[in-house]
Amino acid sequence: MRVTVRGVLVGGSVGVLLTTVLLWSQCRPPPLHLPVHQASHAHGQQADGGASRQQQARRSPLQTNHQHQGGNAAIGAEDAYVEEEDAQGRPSDAHHAGARQDEAEGGAGGVGGVGGGGAASRVAEVPCVINGEYEVSCKRDDRDVFIPFSFIHNYFEVYGRVEQRGDGTDVFQWSHSYSRVYEPQGHYLPTSTFLNFELYNVEARERVKCVSATEGVPISTQWHSSGYTYPIQIAQFGLAHYCKHLTENPPQRVVLEDGGEHKGKWEVQGLTSTVSRILDPLTHSNVLKFKTPETSSKGGAMLKLSEVSTQNLLVLSLNLLLQGNASFTVTLEYKDKRPEVFTLHYIRSETLLTAKDRQIFYGLGNSSGWKRITRNLLIDVHKGAAASPALRKRFKKISRSKLKVLALYLNGEGSIGNVTLASAEHIHHFYDAANWLLNHQDERGGWSISVPRKVISGVLELEAGWYSAMAQGQAMSLLVRAAHHSGDSSYLKAAIRATALFSVNATHGGVRTYFPGSFVWYEEYPTTPSLFVLNGFIYSLLGLYDLKEFSLESNSNGAELFADGMVSLKKLLPLFDTGWGSLYDLRHFTTHVAPNRARWDYHTTHITQLLLLASIDDDPVLSSTAQRWKEYMVGHRASHN
Repeated sequence: MRVTVRGVLVGGSVGVLLTTVLLWSQCRPPPLHLPVHQASHAHGQQADGGASRQQQARRSPLQTNHQHQGGNAAIGAEDAYVEEEDAQGRPSDAHHAGARQDEAEGGAGGVGGVGGGGAASRVAEVPCVINGEYEVSCKRDDRDVFIPFSFIHNYFEVYGRVEQRGDGTDVFQWSHSYSRVYEPQGHYLPTSTFLNFELYNVEARERVKCVSATEGVPISTQWHSSGYTYPIQIAQFGLAHYCKHLTENPPQRVVLEDGGEHKGKWEVQGLTSTVSRILDPLTHSNVLKFKTPETSSKGGAMLKLSEVSTQNLLVLSLNLLLQGNASFTVTLEYKDKRPEVFTLHYIRSETLLTAKDRQIFYGLGNSSGWKRITRNLLIDVHKGAAASPALRKRFKKISRSKLKVLALYLNGEGSIGNVTLASAEHIHHFYDAANWLLNHQDERGGWSISVPRKVISGVLELEAGWYSAMAQGQAMSLLVRAAHHSGDSSYLKAAIRATALFSVNATHGGVRTYFPGSFVWYEEYPTTPSLFVLNGFIYSLLGLYDLKEFSLESNSNGAELFADGMVSLKKLLPLFDTGWGSLYDLRHFTTHVAPNRARWDYHTTHITQLLLLASIDDDPVLSSTAQRWKEYMVGHRASHN
């Protein structure tokens, strides 16, 4: 009998396969079988070179579309709340990385085998020896050898899923990449949407501890578990909500209490508890003034929402003035297998977040005076559950449609006004981010990162207090849009000040470096030696472009900085082309380590960025590179010699 193994190009390599892939029951990653005489040698090989090929073995490579809906179904304000992971804030996603694992690697069981065609033949087990290093359990008949897709997925970094056609039959969809390119929509303006950021859900990312109740911005745990403010993440948070404001339908909103026309039916509990409506002398608006015991067990004021339709209205916004140890509380019911009640306490405290079972506490800070509070209650419940070891696994995902606001409670002494529940309050979140940038810009015009960053331990490290060109650029893009939307020149002045660090070399605490040949580069991570991160550099260019196009200030050097950067980008762009993908940075050139290939979600970010630049600059190097890199995503490769 003659066995034919047909070769195809897969994942940038010539595979030992195959026109037909057999996907047998459970589609589990196959066990590795080692011959006795090769066991010691092969084990060492797998621990080194084989480890990278098996790094995803813990994941199932196959998804059955009609068994498990993943990825895109949870973007934006849909029913399911999904942890969205991104690449340094790129969709991830809004959703690149979330779609990557859901679409490419979700498990499915009981999938039937696909034969090689023709008459049925006996299928038998056969070991496949991989490069003389280890064995994989395969199958064969009298025509072909069948290798499990779980192995192909890990070895060649390709992806697949079983989908159901309209006629009910199954088809296996093979994908060379897991991410998606977003084409520019219309002419780009510094006041329009920012790339595809309307898909971002920054606050839902696993690396976000919570949204601060003090300043309304996300708190990152990316490089430090206790949490810190990360200007890149904050700028992306604001840009995402600005884009959603422009692209989504107006939100649904109900007024619960405004001290005037809309009066809530507050129930006062306790002999000393009182509520009254007054004209506040500071805000010159009608408010609800309350004075009750600070401890809820002794009384308080309660507003039941049983008569209010709050379905899918999970963003609470109010003007708030608290004195002493006053607080306000929200109770929500989560209806899953059995109803459970979560209680969100917003208290005067500097503590970010604490959780005791379903009692979740957010600190509002200790500052006095009126403040506007906007809270996404879905996010607050989810982050609170994530902070509780007892709830973390059970509530890893929370369905929006199963969560309902039950009541509001007031304790202590204070006043509230303009209390609303809405389906979204994007502009409020947008200004929370813009105001954070305004309030925290330092004397150098930057937003320093307060935690150290180890890119390559012992080789490329940054001490706490470093600046990032990507942070500066995305902050400028946000501030320009805030200046446009508000008409407040203070945002524009902050954006202009942010350019100062682009003229300071990285060796002196700035973000500027040079590639050999005197090509300027603005570093996302200003290490020594330089990294030359591509996506961060382009984000900095977009910020400079937004500023130069919007600003009429003669003292702004954004135009010159942008022009210098574009010259460098066009000259150095070919260095990031691998012939089948793109590189994240040029560390292999500056530190002589292995190249750092861009994951597919970063690769599509590169393409999306280049397409946007090509819409404002007609140099063919931008459009042709973007097109070639798009072709890599469907398996095309540069030719060899």
